[in-house]
Amino acid sequence: MELGYFSKDVAEQMEVTTSTLRRWSIELEKQGYVFSRNENGQRVYYEHDYKVLRELKKLLAKSVPFENAVKLAITTVSEDENIAKTPSVNQGIVRLSQDELQSIVKKAVEEEREFILEAIDAKLNNYIEQRDRQLVTQLKLAMEQKQLEMQQLTPEKKGFWSRIFSR
Repeated sequence: MELGYFSKDVAEQMEVTTSTLRRWSIELEKQGYVFSRNENGQRVYYEHDYKVLRELKKLLAKSVPFENAVKLAITTVSEDENIAKTPSVNQGIVRLSQDELQSIVKKAVEEEREFILEAIDAKLNNYIEQRDRQLVTQLKLAMEQKQLEMQQLTPEKKGFWSRIFSR
């Protein structure tokens, strides 16, 4: 249950005089805003009324003309309340059937799986390519080393004609 407050309490809370609060309330009522009243006809202010009055005070502090500020305060707060009353717009709630949800989840899982497989494939190909490069480099070095060893072990061979005529 929401507690209501009388004009004296509201005026003190908002740091305005009771006559200012009364003037604002009268103008808001002229524009169609409805305040609750007790059995004696006194206005009772609730939290949603505070919002309107705080908005009005902000607008007046920004030097907005009084009549325009009253209209804007009512419009702004009523829009905020409408937004709060429509959770599908405000909170992004979407209703789906079980089949639609399963379809969306299945599609998301398949897309994620494809992404992961592509990433693994790319990583594996990169690894294999690096391994092959290292293997080829090692083979080249080993072959060069063997050629050097062979050159050192075998004496210089003379060709056929040089053997015949060099004697």
